Amino acid sequence: MSATLTHGGLPKGVRRVDLLSLVENLGKRGLGLSSTATRVLRHYVWRSRDEDYRAGRICAVWDRVCRTADDLDLCSRAINDAERELETKGLIARTTGGNGARSGLRSAGAIRWAAGINLAPLIERYAQLKAAREARSLEQQAVAECKAEIRRLRRLIREGAIPAMVERADAILPDGRVAPIHRIERLRAIQAGLQAVLAELSCEPRAMKTSDRPEENDRPNIQNHHSSRSCSERRSEATIAPRLALELASEEYRLIASSHGDPGWPSLIEASRQTASWLGIGQRTWGKACAMLGRERAALCVLVIDRNVRLQSSHRYRARHAGKCLSGMVRRATSGGFNLDGLLRAFQRDELAGSGPAAKASLPEPEQGQTMASLTAQILSRIDTSIGDAA
Repeated sequence: MSATLTHGGLPKGVRRVDLLSLVENLGKRGLGLSSTATRVLRHYVWRSRDEDYRAGRICAVWDRVCRTADDLDLCSRAINDAERELETKGLIARTTGGNGARSGLRSAGAIRWAAGINLAPLIERYAQLKAAREARSLEQQAVAECKAEIRRLRRLIREGAIPAMVERADAILPDGRVAPIHRIERLRAIQAGLQAVLAELSCEPRAMKTSDRPEENDRPNIQNHHSSRSCSERRSEATIAPRLALELASEEYRLIASSHGDPGWPSLIEASRQTASWLGIGQRTWGKACAMLGRERAALCVLVIDRNVRLQSSHRYRARHAGKCLSGMVRRATSGGFNLDGLLRAFQRDELAGSGPAAKASLPEPEQGQTMASLTAQILSRIDTSIGDAA
């Protein structure tokens, strides 16, 4: 493959972060990728630059495999396997030489040639991936509506109180659960079967009047958006303003937040949810943090972890287990042993003054010459260590 492979650029108004959001929204199922390949693809996109996505440019990275493995806390073999998977899926092109050496030249902001990982195939497939995401979104909506209708039909059949009809409904859906079913064809078959049972039930003299009610009275109400207040109402709100929090975040985090609208809590929460997934924090861990701390404070915790993870791999305080860190922060915060607001305000003072003053009493005192980033890392490292590998 040529070391000067160029591309046609992203559509007008589409940024690098939009391309990453598209990949994230499609997920492993939409792309048919493993979780490792998804992480590696995201890493390579972030290692590129915005100007590399202009039409006629070369968009590539030429980091050595061992460096990428170190950055992602993986082994070199896992990186090689992920690259082969991405190449097979037509998302990257490997332009390395015969001995696998990687190098390149950037002059005046533009890449002149690169022997490494070329992202032109991913860029050229943007329109196709966007169409796939829209189709998947429509399918998910149809699945949600079908599941809600199945639940409604089962409820009406049970209200009919005719054992034979209830048994027939149970035979169509034995365990009564639709959550594990994701294929729309299977769901529609179940819906049709239950509708047939309900039609017979309406002819029975013992049938309840509820089966004859207008359909619009029982139409399922599908919620198409996530409320940013549902989990937070049980907890006190974060005292730091979202704009100030974003000023303390990493550049990548700010780019993700900016793609979700104005710098308010909704965009910050969505950025943290997305970043948590990329950091390897499971949905259950993220959900528990939202339930225990509120969505705003959980989002701030992920912001802090993301800032800390970017320390050099050789840094003694680098937290290598983001999920364990978040679980530890939740436990410390609920027991009163972790001052999140104090930590963020210490960040703010450090950003403004250039050298951070001592944090509040509940935080460790920084040593002379120690940056606030190192102090953050130390706090997270203690949390990480206290959790242990079993967490």
